[in-house]
Amino acid sequence: MGKKSKKIKSPVAVAASKPTSQEVVLGDRVSLKDLKSTSYNGKLGVIVSIPKKANDDRYGVLVDGADTPVAIRSQNITWMARSGRKSTLQLREERDWMISHTERPREEFCSADQMAMMRMMMTMFMTEEQQVALYGRTIDPMPNFQNELMEEGGGLPVGVDYDWANSYLRLSFENASANPQMFEVVFKSESYKPEPCDIAKRLGSTHPTQLDWYLGGDVVPGCIFTKRFAQPYRDFFRHSFSNQAYRKEALLLGTTHVAVGFVDLGLLLASTLHDPPKGREGPLHFLGVEMSAYAVAKTHVIWEMLKQTHSSEAHRDDHIRSITQVWFSSTWEEKTETAVNAALAVLTSSKRDYHCDVLELLNHWANALPFPLAKARAFIANATKDSFSSIGHLLQKRDRIALAKYELSRDFGIKDRAAYGNKLMFDCPDGTPPLENDETVFSALNWYEVMDLVKSSSLSTQTLVQAAEAFASAGIRKIASWAAEEKVVVELKCSSVQDVVEFISSRKPWTMSWSNICDYVDYSDFHQMAATSLFSSRRHYPFWLFNELGPDSVRSFHL
Repeated sequence: MGKKSKKIKSPVAVAASKPTSQEVVLGDRVSLKDLKSTSYNGKLGVIVSIPKKANDDRYGVLVDGADTPVAIRSQNITWMARSGRKSTLQLREERDWMISHTERPREEFCSADQMAMMRMMMTMFMTEEQQVALYGRTIDPMPNFQNELMEEGGGLPVGVDYDWANSYLRLSFENASANPQMFEVVFKSESYKPEPCDIAKRLGSTHPTQLDWYLGGDVVPGCIFTKRFAQPYRDFFRHSFSNQAYRKEALLLGTTHVAVGFVDLGLLLASTLHDPPKGREGPLHFLGVEMSAYAVAKTHVIWEMLKQTHSSEAHRDDHIRSITQVWFSSTWEEKTETAVNAALAVLTSSKRDYHCDVLELLNHWANALPFPLAKARAFIANATKDSFSSIGHLLQKRDRIALAKYELSRDFGIKDRAAYGNKLMFDCPDGTPPLENDETVFSALNWYEVMDLVKSSSLSTQTLVQAAEAFASAGIRKIASWAAEEKVVVELKCSSVQDVVEFISSRKPWTMSWSNICDYVDYSDFHQMAATSLFSSRRHYPFWLFNELGPDSVRSFHL
């Protein structure tokens, strides 16, 4: 789940009534429509003056990119958002402040030079017998994946800055070489005391009640914090795609599935579609409810692209690859830019009842120029941290090289050459939450199924990244065929689930997936929504809970 729009008197949706002149705030974002002069239709701007008799009861609107305002009647205006909302910079500062409670600043860690010196000292002066005595095993040397990439892997991806890549790979290599044995030594030390940020990270919370319990002096290993409190929802996060592996579910034709906090269409990508229950017919209705306007807007684009998949095999392959790039990649090819613009043209010209923040994003993307590749590379470099590198975990050289290229670029599904940055990822209006750090497609895809593809592949040279691309493309191709055969209908709502309980109940859902909604609402409120208002649903799936007791979690339950 992502950004929650503030509740204001108006507007809450495109179809909402226009505010009166007394409610209008100078600086309100608006979109222009149905004008005789078509050059302004679809343009965005801000209110700079309210109606007066002298100006024939028109609003003064300063269109983006214009030097002087134009006079526009209220019926030609769609209110977008209030000027008082937080800026992207403010949201980034709030996010970074929260993260600072659970992550140490980079300067508190050893530099690559310091770690290299310690590695060399261990190699020179610690015998295998001493390693076994200290760690319980010998420490195998880490393959130098930086050299592998540069000497045998064709070098850096196009447009990636050499100095940054060199620094990232070097520190990633030293981290991989030192861990986990470095932490073992620290944790085994009698003088070890966790830092406050370590405590907050392990507890998963900075809530005063939980901190008082832990720091009170009576806690010993094995103690469990039994109290529970719902977390406040954070409006400064956004996800380009899910950060949890997609779950494979059995969905039924002729029914409605409600996905709360869906983020993307990953549930459809991973799931199977089966015959309808007795007495039912028709398609599966997928109703997504999500607080993040960004997630809803991006999913609208992807669903429209899925519906536009060409019947021709050659064109279909190109289009499926384009959808893969839009969904998961930081960059895309020239054909993808054309396909995205075609989908946005349909979305922005329709009369759909979009949430105002969703419409703002769609219009912004529709009017945006191709995003420069160099700028996209800079965004990714700024959002990539060495501590999250997984290159050193891989046994096969070809996989290390492929994953190094991916981590440096976040390119995914690129067949020829990256031409532009993904403007849905990087080019968003002010007020959109900032790009998330260290997003990786391997958080969204099921590792076991990807590895099955690697093992079963007839191509002995297929890399882990190529297998992941094939897995994602196969799922996207499946959804595209469902869309073409009208087996699935997708409807998206930008809202908190609490605000649309009656609407959901009217759809009589057969199944519901709740993501981690239980982290943000009290159990009593959740059961009231699930059992009272949504009584018609046969099966509910809470995907994961932040606060769990015991070694296992409930995967599903019946009401």
